Amino acid sequence: MAVNPASTLATSGRSAGRKAGEVLSRTPGALSQAAARTREQAEDVLAEARAEADTASARDVAVYGGLAATVALGALELPVAAAAGIGYALVKRR
Repeated sequence: MAVNPASTLATSGRSAGRKAGEVLSRTPGALSQAAARTREQAEDVLAEARAEADTASARDVAVYGGLAATVALGALELPVAAAAGIGYALVKRR
């Protein structure tokens, strides 16, 4: 018995159409999951950057506040404290 080529092509076309439909129906879920993961990673990076910025600012306040306190208490003279503050600023820039 001979195989009808038109029937075989039609069956193959329907099968391929079903497979393509299945893939496309899963794609929005995969894309939304990938987008959610990317957004979470970006939020994590932003939170780490903010934490680092807060830490650096707090460190600067502590250094300059400590220098001001030592000058106020007389442990350091003003020119020495100013030189230390300038040195700290220059080292921090690098």
